[in-house]
Amino acid sequence: MRISDLMMYQNLSQNIDQAQAAYVKTQQEASSGLAISQPSDNPSGTAIVLNLQAALSQTQSFQSNAQMAQSQMTTADQTLGQMQTLVSSAMSLANEGLSGTVTTSNMGDLAQQAGGIVSQFASLANTTYAGQYVFSGTAQVAPLTGSNTPSSEQTAATFTPQAVEIGAGVTVPTSVNATSVLGGPQFASGTQLSTMPSWAQQYATAHGDVTSASSPPQTTTTALNLSIPNILSALQMDLQAGNTAAVEADLGALQAQAGNLSSVRAALGANMNQVQAAISQLTSTSTTLQTQQGNVENVNMAQIIMQLTAQQTAYQAAVAAGANLKLPTLASYLS
Repeated sequence: MRISDLMMYQNLSQNIDQAQAAYVKTQQEASSGLAISQPSDNPSGTAIVLNLQAALSQTQSFQSNAQMAQSQMTTADQTLGQMQTLVSSAMSLANEGLSGTVTTSNMGDLAQQAGGIVSQFASLANTTYAGQYVFSGTAQVAPLTGSNTPSSEQTAATFTPQAVEIGAGVTVPTSVNATSVLGGPQFASGTQLSTMPSWAQQYATAHGDVTSASSPPQTTTTALNLSIPNILSALQMDLQAGNTAAVEADLGALQAQAGNLSSVRAALGANMNQVQAAISQLTSTSTTLQTQQGNVENVNMAQIIMQLTAQQTAYQAAVAAGANLKLPTLASYLS
């Protein structure tokens, strides 16, 4: 078959167009950094990217939950630490009041310091983070109301803690029951003394809240709420009154509640460790998914630059060849 000048021109023109299109496409990829600008560029790759994006979105959601939980729990942990410091200070005041060397005036000073501790502890009990009480559950009411009274949420039979999902089907509580924090075993009026912890027996006896020894078994004459705020308030009044027997009982009660605070903080610490481990795992997973998505969606810049250079050379060569081609004239068809 005879190859005419027209056919040569058409082929050359087609080659130039193809070289130009490839060069422009590679330019776009180099400029955007994306190998897939639209689904038609790579249908199978697009499907992979969409799946990776969905997995990454869920992972980042869990990661955000875990970081929020960590911040809230850190606030609770720091608050518990401050509470422990206050209880320790109150115990020091009680010991000083029992030393036998303080004057009546000094006892009044100790009582005044104890009053400050009562106020500080009450304020800490109602600590918030991002508008949420850290020692309250899903009902979100102030854990401690006026007169150091625990809220109904704390004294209810069930307590639903705040919780967040940090993994598929994995949740962790972010709040701590204030009843656990405040201590506060409660004994109804008429409770037999022998059924109570020894420190509670001593407290009730020293404060005159039990029946006479002449009518055993001895029972409580009033309902007792031995929460930390109530014990601190009692210490303040007992120091002011110079009632050393009651101060000694207050000291024993505070020692017992200090141990309770340590247990609560240790349990919170275990949950914090779980959240920290989850954050580390989620961060690693997020990085892996982003890398996998990038491998499919993004271009290899070193490779694309080499490709761009080669296509530019091919395009320029095609254009140069076209410039050198002797195009047909009307005389070519008339001859």
